[in-house]
Amino acid sequence: MYSTTAYLYQQRQQVILIDTSGAYFDRRWQPVYAKNLKIHRGVDNVILFEFVNQDQKPVNITGSTITFRLISTNGDILLLSKDLEILSAAYGRAKVTLLSTDLDEVDAQPVGWSLERNSATSELYEPVFTNAYSGGRGTADVVDSVYPAFVPSEIMTVPTNPEISQSNPNRNHTSAVYTQGRDLVTFQMDFDNFSGNVKAQGSSTQLGPWYDVGSQRQYINRTARDYWNVEGYHNYLRFEVNQYGYKAKIGNAVVSGGTVTNVTMNNSGSQWISTPFPNVDFVGEGTGAEGYAVATAGGNVNAVIVTAGGAGYVNNPNAKINNGFITSIAYR
Repeated sequence: MYSTTAYLYQQRQQVILIDTSGAYFDRRWQPVYAKNLKIHRGVDNVILFEFVNQDQKPVNITGSTITFRLISTNGDILLLSKDLEILSAAYGRAKVTLLSTDLDEVDAQPVGWSLERNSATSELYEPVFTNAYSGGRGTADVVDSVYPAFVPSEIMTVPTNPEISQSNPNRNHTSAVYTQGRDLVTFQMDFDNFSGNVKAQGSSTQLGPWYDVGSQRQYINRTARDYWNVEGYHNYLRFEVNQYGYKAKIGNAVVSGGTVTNVTMNNSGSQWISTPFPNVDFVGEGTGAEGYAVATAGGNVNAVIVTAGGAGYVNNPNAKINNGFITSIAYR
């Protein structure tokens, strides 16, 4: 067993605010060490401020509006602006709360910070000095120590569901992606009315041999997005896609007055799911025709039901049965 020491504290920053009461000051504020502010992305940051004069005595900030700003290092971009909340006006204490959402659009980087005071009594906008040399801008570090740096997703090549034949079994594979040294890879899949089985596979080389990673997932008419987390160290990962249905052939649709009225069957095929029925696409001139194939409990397709005849069909369009598609796979 071992223990780790952790510290929970709030940042407190002393800054000079000129006291305009006319009092005489006989000393100069000279901090020995003024560290940079640390602003952590992904969490809420509370920064306390104490406003003192040159004698390091509290300055009354009653009636003041003080604005905190984050500025790019070269000073040409205002990254964030937020008013301070007054905690004790008489003792010159206030705070600014930077919510995690406030920092979503601010990258991890060194930045400048400044405070501006708007006094209701004097109607002046005054700088607040962040160091002993009348500096109006301090230094802060926006860091990803809590919130990890953004990692963009990459895209896998998705199988295009080629025509099934005896020499081309209905198992297709995505492209293989290089994942060496990573113990967790997250995949995002988008589906278009997809029916079939999907499973992850790993390999030590890009050419295989391939082994299954975890259990396969079954999808029936899936349209919603799904996520996979693949754990373990694998040099390469890919997905095997096994869609239902084999060798079903349906012919041309019958058109009357530009509308699809019927479809003839050429081959009933096998292994098609009976519930829900697979879709039928109509390919050719015209638009709007829709239908589905009726499969028996044994997996044979014996009819096509036209649910919408569409319009504008001049020639008899081809009717093609399908079990949907995986439209995209992203990973990181």
